[in-house]
Amino acid sequence: MQKKKPLKFTLLLLVSTALIGCEKGLDISNAELVKKSAECMTDENKTPGMAVVCGNYQKECARRGKATGNYIC
Repeated sequence: MQKKKPLKFTLLLLVSTALIGCEKGLDISNAELVKKSAECMTDENKTPGMAVVCGNYQKECARRGKATGNYIC
């Protein structure tokens, strides 16, 4: 039973870190974001990890569009 406490703590720490990371936007320029987003759209053979990254680019495009009214992607 003693091993469950470190596991629970580790999971809680990971979830907390992930949620904090989701609140921030990507720290890349608009031009870089457009480039990366376009690369994602043309790549037909994405790994699961790359699919997540591409989803994050799309979310960032939408977030920046809402904030500025300029949908760049």
